[in-house]
Amino acid sequence: MKIDILTLFPEMIQAALGGSVIGRAADGGLLDIGYYQIRDYTLNKQRKVDDTPYGGGPGMLMTCQPVIDCFRDAVAKAADRDGTLKPYTVYMSPKGTKLDSATAKRLSEKPYLVILCGHYEGVDERAIETICDEEISIGDYVLTGGEMAAAVLTDAVVRFVPGVLGSPESAGSESFEGLLLEYPQYTKPAVYEGNAVPEVLLGGNHADITAWRLSEAEKITRERRPDIYRQYVESPFYAKRDVYLDNSATTRQTPEVTDAVASTAELLYGNPSSLSRLGMKAEKALREARETVAATVNASRDEIIFTSGGSESNNLALKGFFAANKHAGKHIIVSAVEHPSVLETAKALADSGIRVSYCPVRPDGVVDLAKLAEMIEPDTSLISVMTVNSETGAIMPIKEIAALKNAVNPKIVLHTDCVQGYGKLRVDVKELGCDMLTASAHKIHGPRGAGFLYVRKGVRVAPLINGGGQENGLRSGTENLPAIAGFAVAAKDAFDNIDASYELVASRCAALRGLLAGKYGEKVVFNSDPSVSLPYILNVSFTPLRAEVMLHALESRNVYVSVGSACSSHKKNRSHVLTAMGVPVRIIDGSIRISFSRFTTEEDVARCFAAVCECVKELRRAAPADMRPRIIAGENPDKAEKPENAEKVKEE
Repeated sequence: MKIDILTLFPEMIQAALGGSVIGRAADGGLLDIGYYQIRDYTLNKQRKVDDTPYGGGPGMLMTCQPVIDCFRDAVAKAADRDGTLKPYTVYMSPKGTKLDSATAKRLSEKPYLVILCGHYEGVDERAIETICDEEISIGDYVLTGGEMAAAVLTDAVVRFVPGVLGSPESAGSESFEGLLLEYPQYTKPAVYEGNAVPEVLLGGNHADITAWRLSEAEKITRERRPDIYRQYVESPFYAKRDVYLDNSATTRQTPEVTDAVASTAELLYGNPSSLSRLGMKAEKALREARETVAATVNASRDEIIFTSGGSESNNLALKGFFAANKHAGKHIIVSAVEHPSVLETAKALADSGIRVSYCPVRPDGVVDLAKLAEMIEPDTSLISVMTVNSETGAIMPIKEIAALKNAVNPKIVLHTDCVQGYGKLRVDVKELGCDMLTASAHKIHGPRGAGFLYVRKGVRVAPLINGGGQENGLRSGTENLPAIAGFAVAAKDAFDNIDASYELVASRCAALRGLLAGKYGEKVVFNSDPSVSLPYILNVSFTPLRAEVMLHALESRNVYVSVGSACSSHKKNRSHVLTAMGVPVRIIDGSIRISFSRFTTEEDVARCFAAVCECVKELRRAAPADMRPRIIAGENPDKAEKPENAEKVKEE
């Protein structure tokens, strides 16, 4: 990163920054920083840089000529070294953008930053209009100019430059974040003049140390800065407010997505179908979003149909296919563990005369390919199998299913509901061999109300909604451009970070599984097989405790999980997924789904485990006497009888 500081006191700033992290970054080649004396660019012999403003005023203003000439010289010298550098210039001013971690991070992404310190009474407005892109403030008490304010800004920005601090997360936890004061830190010796280092730091347990740090930071902030502590408690970052582990139901929208949604709604309010200039701007944004999303699955933009989400996309895929292909075979195969939006749509098709077969799954939740092969008939025209199961995380062999159906009848169309896999697994529709694919924005930290259906060129689908013919005639109605724009941002972010996110989530899932297994042994049953499941989902049972009771007990401790699929968990019937897997009824009744995201922290895992331990102990103590022996013994679930209908293939 290149930073040039234009100032009247370069020696002051250089001395302030030289011994800091900025100096070390510069010495290490991570930062190129230059200091420019504005006085060197004056045209008068006295090197006078200020003058009385026209119309009078409280003091003297810095004149525009030396500022502009200094800026141009700095930019020219930077261009000599690297012709691609374009300056982004900020002016230290009390009326500017507030300096916080988000602002610092944003500025750290500028390859070339120019900081104008100015003058304590101000600068000729023509200089600001000519060279400045943004004004930055570190507080109303700082007047214009501000060499020390510039030093603070530089320090804050440089901490986000890769390699400057020890880890990428370090910058986000710095004290200027504004949420908590720093926790106390200690070095050797362990005991000095009778004053000892806290025992928790000597124990070496990372989870305990993390919890201690948070507790101490909260305590210090509460005592020393109650004003900041109140803001912390009211903020969404307050750790004690919630541990969100229901990410398969929906995810927290990222700030970048929220910004995209808000700015699109505010600025691109034209109708994408309109021929006006505003309409064309909106259409361009829509086209770019479509291209972004299409690239994530290796499709062309004409194959992407934007919808309101996964349920609509699944309905369009199944109902739309049979509506458009009247002469196709009247038989569809779906897996027995599909999302309700597929199962209920299949039931509706059965009512209209389409034969529906439900393919069973193995005990690990994966579709039984041998059974599927037996079910394909001469009039089978559509197969729909999800990519990842929403309750257990079981990954389905879509590529193998495609090869299987192609060997029997290449004309059979394959649809996959990829809502739980999109953004977590790499998805290539050509490699998978699927003809239609469903995805949703709110499962990948995007906005609710946006999704898409990929329809391979040549596959005929009829619209569910008729009207103006938007979305290639398959989904009429003005597009929800703000949500679609947010979807594109979320999709790009998810796929840009897909490997790192997967690795992080896998470690979080394995850590919690290990803690639970170590604590409860056979008394806890894992319904998610790690050898075939996505680590984003962990389905676990605490028999004979009922899942709903466990869920609310955890919720009372601000830990949020779910029971089964969020789209059907309000229903009274048992999990159709675990039933199809042959899981005993009492295990099903005690199953909860814990689902992770790339924002799940080690602290979240530690707090979840602690809450589970408290809840299990509390609920088992309150259990009826006739249940306690079973609780203590921890009956082996493998000895329980399977539901009678677990292996049956249903047809409607």
